[in-house]
Amino acid sequence: MTRIQYTGTNFEEIKTLCGDRVLAPYFCMGFSMLSLETEEGFVTVNEGDTVVLEDDGRIHIEK
Repeated sequence: MTRIQYTGTNFEEIKTLCGDRVLAPYFCMGFSMLSLETEEGFVTVNEGDTVVLEDDGRIHIEK
């Protein structure tokens, strides 16, 4: 299992972990967010959320 907290400035690190399942960051009201494709569909990753890549390749977000 690999875990990375999204800080708003580490998009490349998240992209390396998730590959094509992550979309480029966008900004809203001064905060950075990502969209990430998971088994449940696309989810929003906010600054401070942790992206978790399980050993079997599944991805989920911890708020």
